[in-house]
Amino acid sequence: MVSPIRRAIVDELAEYDRLVEVGVGDRPAVARALAERGCRVVAVDIEPGDRAQAVARDTRDETIEGSLRACQGDVLALAEGADESGIGPIADADGRVATDAVYACNLPAELQRPTVSLADRLGAVCVFTTLGFEEPVVPVRRRSVEGTALYVARDDEGGKSSSGPA
Repeated sequence: MVSPIRRAIVDELAEYDRLVEVGVGDRPAVARALAERGCRVVAVDIEPGDRAQAVARDTRDETIEGSLRACQGDVLALAEGADESGIGPIADADGRVATDAVYACNLPAELQRPTVSLADRLGAVCVFTTLGFEEPVVPVRRRSVEGTALYVARDDEGGKSSSGPA
C-alpha cells in the first residue's frame, strides 16, 4: 500500500517511462506503483531488501503493465563511472541505459550530490524527498506535493540542473 504522500510522488513521476530509484532498500511501494502504471523502473541499493526483490519478481506477472528490477548498486560508483560500462546494474539486457528520471524517497544529504550527478550523467530528470529534518544540500526547486516537499534538482527544461537555492 502506498501512503498519500508517496501516492502523490507516484502521480508526479508516472509521466516518465523509464525511471531509476536510488536507495530502494526494503521500501518498494513507489517503484511498484510506478510499474503498475506502465513505467519501467530499476530500483538500486547497496543491498536491496527481500521485500524489494519479491516485488520485483511479482511485477513479472502479466497483469503488471510496466516492470521493476531490483538490483545491487552503489550510487557513488554509478555517478562516478567513466563511461556506460560503469552503469552495469541499471543497464538493460543489451547493456544500454535509457532513463527519463532518477528519484529517491527519504534521500539523506550525503547521497544527494551523487544522485544528482547520476541524473546528470544519464541526462535525466532528478527529484527526491529528504529525510524531513534535513534541507537539500544541492540546488533545487521546491514543489509542494500533498503537503510534503518534493525537490527537483534536474527538470525537463533542457535537462538543466536547478539554479534554485539549496
